[in-house]
Amino acid sequence: MLPLSHMDRSTNASPMTTDVPTPHVGRSPAGDRHVRIAVFVSPHGFGHAARSSAVMGALHRLTRARFELFTTAPAWFFEESVGGTFRYHEAVVDIGFHQKSALEADLGATVDALRSFVPFDESLVERLAARVRETGCQAVLCDISPLGVAVADAAGLPSVLVENFTWGWLYEPLVAQAAGLEAAGLELDRWLNSATVHLQARPVCQRRADLELVDPISRERRTTRSDTRARLRIGQDEPLVVVTMGGYGEELPFLDRLRSRGDERFLITGAPTTRRDGNLILFDNNTPLFMPDVLHAADAVVAKLGYGTVSEVWREGIPLAGVTRPNFREMPALEEFARSELQGFSMDAGDFANGTWIERLDELQAMTRTPRPRGGAERVAELVTSLLS
Repeated sequence: MLPLSHMDRSTNASPMTTDVPTPHVGRSPAGDRHVRIAVFVSPHGFGHAARSSAVMGALHRLTRARFELFTTAPAWFFEESVGGTFRYHEAVVDIGFHQKSALEADLGATVDALRSFVPFDESLVERLAARVRETGCQAVLCDISPLGVAVADAAGLPSVLVENFTWGWLYEPLVAQAAGLEAAGLELDRWLNSATVHLQARPVCQRRADLELVDPISRERRTTRSDTRARLRIGQDEPLVVVTMGGYGEELPFLDRLRSRGDERFLITGAPTTRRDGNLILFDNNTPLFMPDVLHAADAVVAKLGYGTVSEVWREGIPLAGVTRPNFREMPALEEFARSELQGFSMDAGDFANGTWIERLDELQAMTRTPRPRGGAERVAELVTSLLS
């Protein structure tokens, strides 16, 4: 049986029993008049968590909604993004890829995990559906988690799926290397296509003309540039470059070269520990860091091209040096979007590791900043709200 537990992040309650109380279909628990929405989020990287958080934030602003969050993505990420508006249910709701590193998937481990995940265990689906009903949810929001669509179907609730690719499509070119991906991809996409409302978000990989396309979905920043810099102990006029590989640790052999640029500050995620080291501000992946505020305070970004980073860089309009991933089917769409919509340049993993991009930092920081007033989160929130009646 896949794990399932529950912790109320707004009250720091201890895990509750897995016994399922009598369900209350379509209404919140007694005394609670908030709209409640179940949210199923893929834990593959932080991009899905960021996108879901953006929609949750927009829904809360629109309806004062509260959320029942089902995922194994870290609770602190959502706490940083949407505060005390959710209860956290730790559950394996998606596989995606198992990773050897930020840029390399482990196909063998991925297939092994998928064999334990699909077809979905009927008792797990029913148990999750009962949990969704008894918490009073009125709709289910899924960020590429097909299990969430299955649970919504079992609970008799409408589902809204947000994606910029589907797992079957992403697995397709890798079937020759790992045959088990084919059947799993077909089964997962079968459920994704059963959602009540199916939305695509730019930059989308496989455009379907019959589906609504929304702008990149990104979280709202919460503080000013000067306040964020003050908290990071960075001077208001000091150049700041963010280096991030998006929720994964990665070898960083170029740190000495960054230290030599003493007039600049570098905020780097994915480090072994969180610490300051001269002009370097290092964060491990378990330390909360609200990236929209960081990007607003920065002058340039060096990052793996992934949906979450690309959409938040697009919203902020900050120059980006993007690291591409070979043999990853999502990459051409992200690269094309970066070329057409963002300032900056791209590089491969080898160039990132050997630090050749450091020679172009002055060029990167001199590029024009072009922020956008809003993204696609508000439109998704409107569509979810339209189903609540």
